[in-house]
Amino acid sequence: MKIFKFLFSKIDESTNDKLGAYPERVHVNAMPERRYLKTSRVMAFVATGLLCGAVIWGCGIYMLAPQLRSEPGLLAINKRFYRLDPVEKDMVWGDPSELLMEQYIKQYVTMRHTIVPDVDEMNARWGKNSFLRWASERHVFSAFLGERDVWNARMLEGLTAEVNVRLVKKQLPRIWMVEFDVIEHTPEKEEPTVKRFRVLMTTGFGGEARPYPNRDERIKNPMDFLVEDYALSSRPVTADNKDARFYD
Repeated sequence: MKIFKFLFSKIDESTNDKLGAYPERVHVNAMPERRYLKTSRVMAFVATGLLCGAVIWGCGIYMLAPQLRSEPGLLAINKRFYRLDPVEKDMVWGDPSELLMEQYIKQYVTMRHTIVPDVDEMNARWGKNSFLRWASERHVFSAFLGERDVWNARMLEGLTAEVNVRLVKKQLPRIWMVEFDVIEHTPEKEEPTVKRFRVLMTTGFGGEARPYPNRDERIKNPMDFLVEDYALSSRPVTADNKDARFYD
């Protein structure tokens, strides 16, 4: 408060210092010259405050500058927790198209055999405008529709299923082998049931154009991944062979 009293005190107004003869000629009371001293004081304090603020902002930007960076990386969709997880960095040697094919095969198998306790979500995954439909030949998807009716009935009884892809291996130029486990959970059993499957898939990119109705559906399968054949087989899993593979 003392500084405001100093800036705006009446001591400066009591001086006899005048601006000059001009204000007297036009019958205007001359403003005391000391009033300019008040203005200079105020401007000095304002300029000092602005200078301090600029220094503080500059220091803040300088401290935050190292955080303004970008690091490219691959992300995978975690459908169990509905989030994006970073793909672990690893050195992989191979054809980029084959690596991309492996990712599409894993996605296809996982979506085809996973069951979640959400009817709307399952309808979106297994419906006529799903990735499975656009990534499957007509006879492959027709065969899947028969399986879907069975799984829908079991899903209403409380069945849920997780998929663990254990192996994806290329056999021939267009034939891939996939080995995976399906972990089923049912209300009547406390322990899950593990079922092991192997599938031989004839797959590829491109092929004949699919009848996408609009751009949104086209984006679901931008690489035109297509499963031309899907031959599924199973083997029992026990405590002795839980780590065994089909070709062991």
